Parts: sequence; structure tokens; C-alpha cells
Amino acid sequence: MFCFTYTRRVEVFRERIMKYRADIDGLRSIAIIPVILFHAKLDWIRGGYVGVDVFFAISGFLITSIIYPKIIAQQFSFTDFYLRRARRLLPAGYTVVLFSVLSLAFVYPPDQFSILIHSAVSSILFVSNIFFWQTSGYFSPSLELQPLLHTWSLSVEEQFYFLFPAFLVIAVFFRAVQKFIIPIIILACLISLALSVKYAPNSMSFVGFYVLPTRFYEMGLGALLAILMCHGLLNPTRRLYLRETGIILITLAVFSYNSKLAFPSYYALLPVLGTLLVIADKSQDGVCHHLLCSKPVVFVGLISYSLYLWHWPLLVIINWYWDIESPVMLIAYFALTFLFAYLSYQFIERPFRNPQTYSKPIMRNTANASVIVFVASISYFTVYKNDEVINLPSDALAIYKAGIQNEPYRDECTDVKRLKGYYEICQLHQSHNAKYKILLWGDSHASALMSALVEFSEEINVDAFNTSGCPSLVGLHRKRNQDCYKHNEFIKEYLQSNPKEYDLVLNVSAWNNYIDLDLLEIDGEQNTERALGQGIKLTESFYEQTGIRSLFIAQFPKQETHIPEHYFRAYEDADITSIERESHDIKTQHFRDYFKNSWVIDFDDSFCDDKKCYGYNKDHLYYQDAHHISVRHAQIIAKQLEREIIRQLIEWESQS
Repeated sequence: MFCFTYTRRVEVFRERIMKYRADIDGLRSIAIIPVILFHAKLDWIRGGYVGVDVFFAISGFLITSIIYPKIIAQQFSFTDFYLRRARRLLPAGYTVVLFSVLSLAFVYPPDQFSILIHSAVSSILFVSNIFFWQTSGYFSPSLELQPLLHTWSLSVEEQFYFLFPAFLVIAVFFRAVQKFIIPIIILACLISLALSVKYAPNSMSFVGFYVLPTRFYEMGLGALLAILMCHGLLNPTRRLYLRETGIILITLAVFSYNSKLAFPSYYALLPVLGTLLVIADKSQDGVCHHLLCSKPVVFVGLISYSLYLWHWPLLVIINWYWDIESPVMLIAYFALTFLFAYLSYQFIERPFRNPQTYSKPIMRNTANASVIVFVASISYFTVYKNDEVINLPSDALAIYKAGIQNEPYRDECTDVKRLKGYYEICQLHQSHNAKYKILLWGDSHASALMSALVEFSEEINVDAFNTSGCPSLVGLHRKRNQDCYKHNEFIKEYLQSNPKEYDLVLNVSAWNNYIDLDLLEIDGEQNTERALGQGIKLTESFYEQTGIRSLFIAQFPKQETHIPEHYFRAYEDADITSIERESHDIKTQHFRDYFKNSWVIDFDDSFCDDKKCYGYNKDHLYYQDAHHISVRHAQIIAKQLEREIIRQLIEWESQS
């Protein structure tokens, strides 16, 4: 397609795309500001996270613009390239990592700090995207207190920087491959897009959000634009308003998207294509051009890397101590973010980009000392955690740790399909002397209840089939997800084939949560509450047809705050966190009203008095978060649950 061997064309390539463009720095400001505003939870900018996708497209274009002409001229050096990348990214990046670790080491709960220190190590190794994918979802509340969560995108970019230059070098080296560079990149982008759609984030997995294969097309399209512009294929000679169109596309994504989208999928195409249109338009007139090239906008673009690095850790730290939603704290947060970013840019980014900086003794000594402090701090906390430095009495710390303890058999008996790739009934509690056998079927609330079931006597054997986020009702779909339906269809078919296998099926799920979060649908019924009612009706009918006996447990009271974190931060407060019992009773009764013949019980009295439902008492925490009960509290209700089950089974036996 192209003759790449003529090095006399290299200077032409460079002239076409490597001349400094202030409008691209201005475009960076359009990327970073929505990200900051989105993370500050401003309701009017719910799609601000697409700024990251704008950065991806810019990065793919700029990196390819820099290295492609050099590769063609056989002047490219991996060593030089990675040294430049290191000077550009590492000093400021590692400063933020160290700041985050040291700022929170003395105040963070051990479990949260453990995630922090592991994320610090993974970000140093440029694999934090893999770490956070394995840990949880991007919009998960459990990660809102992780100051290095945002480094996932930097890891994706670094992985691209490692792999894509190698591809270009190999492709140019082999003459037979040279002319297919563009088709290969197009094919790779299409495969990446297909993977992004197939593995779009859902309740089962966030792999599509975090990993390079599903994000490659965003950077790959930027690289493709750079190569096309190198060869003069996309250099419009007349005003086509590409820049204005691109700004409109980015703006549409920022203001119309929200965190409920299965992103990136094909949704990221909108901001990415918008970014590429802005870059492709090299005209130097028009309102948008002058706006992007204005000094304030360019300045924000110049410090955008530092802004991105600092905005999230500062937000997490402020949220830990204060209410970021208050206008005063919000303004203070924005001011601090820009101050830290400016100082970082001025005194870390700029000096260390210059190779001559390292020749100055004071800078060299400062850099060496910083590396020693960095390595020593990360190493210490990786080995010893922060148990010895946090300010919490030992008895209170013991109560906290007991509260966040994972339920037994969670790894073996919950989310088996996600972990192993196939469905499996798990043996939870087995005894040769058992008289009865029951099946626990449910979601993560059922998983939390396993701590009670393993305390049962030898009179009852227990199997389990739990998948987080999937209510234990036949026929139901979780919106934008088919996995829950498949999960429940498997257990439905299994029970149909083995109707005498169990004396009782125990249905446990976060019934109220699904309604509150509007997560369910069934046979075209989009209203979650009505869908839940139909699911209960179908499940009751299924049990009646197969002769299976069942027990439904109403959802435990849901607190308004993360109980272990609240206890950790305010364990001396006389006012123990609680919710109104009346509001919870209304939800419980509403749930009971859906049933006609089923046996439904609750354990609200173990959480509540006449007026309040509490999160903990002086001896133990009732919850491991805001609504999953703790191992200790599950053990407390175990005997009551076993008595209820055996009493009812005996009654059924007498009736038959």
C-alpha cells in the first residue's frame, strides 16, 4: 500500500503531524475537567468519566506521531522511548502513590489499607487495572475509598506503550507486513470493539472495563489517525467543521451518559470519534479553535496529567474526614486539586522531563532520597500492613476485624460459575447422621447467611448455590444481564430432575435492594417491583408443581452507612448508627404481601427494638457492610433458624 523504505519521506511525515498543536493541549482540558466534576458527584455531569476515553484517543495519536516516523527512518530506540516515558510519568506518579499510602496509613481500616497497599504495588508495576478488575467494579462503593483507583487507566496506557511500539517495529522490519499496517490496526480495533461489546461490564464481571484488549480500539483509532495523517490521507484543505463536530460528540457523551451504562462497549466510540475529529481538523480559525488555544484552557491541558493524578486521592482523603457534598468543601476540593496539580507540574513534572535535571547534585540527591523513602515505605507496609500504627484500641480493633471477616466457604460456594466457568452445587454442611437435607439458593445475602448454616447440628445437611447479584426466583432477568436468568434456569432444571433431593429449599436474597436499585425485569415487564412480584408467583407455582417445600427469608434491615467503617471512625460515639424500624417493617410487609402459600420469616428482632434497627452493639458488629450480615451475627441467629426449620419440617411430616 505504501513504500515505507524511502527515508526522505520521514521529514515530510514529521512535518505533517509532529508540529506542536496548542489545541491538543486544550483538548486535554476538555478531557480532565469532566472527569474531576464527575468524581465530585455533580448530578449534571454524570458522563464525565468519558474524559478518560478522550485521553486514550489522544495518547494513541501522540505516541504514534512520535515513534512512527522514527521507526520508518530506523532511528527508533526502545531505550530512549521508555526513558522519556519514565521521566514523563514516573516521578509525579510515584509521588502520588507515596502520598496516598502515608496519608492514610495511620487512619485507614486494615482491610481498606490492605487494598491500598496492594493497589500501590500494582500501580508501580503498571497492572493496577488487573488488580481493580479482580477486586471489584469501578462504580462499586467498596472502592470509593481507594485513592489509587484511578491508576487503572494509566496502567492500560502503559501496557499499550509496551506492546504497540513493538508491533510497529516488527511490522516495518518485515517488508511483507509493511503494506498491511493499516489493515492490521483496523482489524485489531474491530476485534477490540467486539470484545468490548461482548464483555461489557455487568453484575458478573468488570473485565471489559479494565483490560487492554477491550480498550485497545480507543488508543488504536488514535494511532490509526496518526498513521493516516503521516501519509497525507487525512489532511483536509478546506474548512469542514470537524473540530466543532468533535466537540459536540464529546459533549453529548459527557451530558447524556451515566454510570448505569455497560461501558465502554460501543458507547466509548462517541467520545473517541469526537476526539479524533478535533485532532484531524488542523484549521486555525473558528471559535472552537481559539477557545482550545486560549491560555487558560491550554494551561489546564498542560497540567492535566498532574490534575488526573491528584484529583482522586485528594477527593478520597477529604471524603474520609469531611462531607465533600457541602459547597464549601467542594470549592476547597477544587482549589486543592488545582494547587497540588500546579505544584506537581512545576516542581516534579517539568524538572524531571529534562535529562539535565539529573546532572545537578541537589536534584540527583533529592531523587535518590525520594526513591529510598518510597521503596522503604511501600516495603514496610506491604509486609506489616498498618495494624501497629492505627489509632484504635485493641479490643475495638478485634471487634472491627471480626465484623469484616469473610463467611466460611465463600470461595467454594459463591460465584462458582464466574470462578470455575461452570455451574456446581456446593456441599456446605455434611453429616452421616443427618435426618434432613436442605438447599440454600440465593445471592450474596445467602452467602452471608452461610455462617449460620455451617453452625447447624448434625441433624441437617446443607448444600448451597449462590451467585452475587442474582435473586433466587425463576424467570427473572437482571436488567442488561442474562447471567442471572441462566443461573436460575440451571437450578430450576436441577430441582426438576431431583425433586426429592431436598427436604427444603431456603431462598435468601436482597429483595428490597433490587427494588430500590431498579434492577429486575421479567417477560417485558420493566418495573422492578412488579417483576419481583411475578417472579415470586412463578417460583411459588414451580415449587407447588414439583412438590418442593421452601422457606423465604425476608431481607435483613439495610443500614444507611457502611457499618464497619462507621464503627472504626466513630466507635466511641454514644449514638450507634441505626435506621427507623417502621420504614423497614413497611418494606418487609410489602415483600410478604406478594406470597400466597409460601413460608416467609424474618429475623428483625435480632437487629431492632421497637423503634430502631441498629448496626452494632458493644460486643460485635451486625453487618460486614451496610446490609450483608457479619459472620458473628449470622452465628447468633443460627440456632433460631435451625429450630424454625426443624419445627416446620416435623409439622409437614405430621401432615403427610
